[in-house]
Amino acid sequence: MKQKQNIAKALAKNESIFADINQVINDIVNKLAAQKRIIAVIAPPILLASMYPVFQLLSGLIGNDRVAWYLGLAVYWLVWGLIFPIIMLGIQNVRELIKPQRITKKLLMLLAIPLIGAIAARLVPGMAGYEKEGILIFFLILSTPFGNGFFEELLWRGVYFKLFPKNVFYRMIWPSLWFGLWHYIPVSINNSELTGLIGMIVGPIMMGLYLAFLTKKTNTLWWAIVAHTIGGFIMVS
Repeated sequence: MKQKQNIAKALAKNESIFADINQVINDIVNKLAAQKRIIAVIAPPILLASMYPVFQLLSGLIGNDRVAWYLGLAVYWLVWGLIFPIIMLGIQNVRELIKPQRITKKLLMLLAIPLIGAIAARLVPGMAGYEKEGILIFFLILSTPFGNGFFEELLWRGVYFKLFPKNVFYRMIWPSLWFGLWHYIPVSINNSELTGLIGMIVGPIMMGLYLAFLTKKTNTLWWAIVAHTIGGFIMVS
């Protein structure tokens, strides 16, 4: 009888230890999540401040603004569009976010809205596509919708969708504002037309808000990537 009591006490003690360990792990996880949310909030202005000199430096070194523009985007895609989201979310969460989904009639209607918006944006002064000086520049420009569609959605929608699932401001509004402002950075090396710049900032803000809504509505990043990519082709064609 006494032996059974000792075993019961030992088991109870072990359960208490495991409970304490589990609590410590949960506390660490919660603290890390809180720190990641703070990083996500302050990341956009850091992104703009760090990428502006990158584009200016590349423009000065290369001498061809269009090639410098593309190389600057490549740095942006790699550092901010790939490495940063993986660090913030983990590879498994990234895989879940970009997993392809089946199309439905309702989704087709939701996808049509940003595409109509992209077509309308072409009517804004300074937004009538890009000059394609030569075959190399032509292919570089045509490849950008794929890079922007994937990496920008992973950054501006995916990270905030995962870290702020119930906070509308930080999930939709905050990243969309900075997503719009970001668009000044690449064109700062070859576009000084005020009207064009306003269109390049306001349009993406509205697009970002809708794509954040689409991501939440479908619970996946897949359709935002599709819409962004196709919309990008409309804009550069």
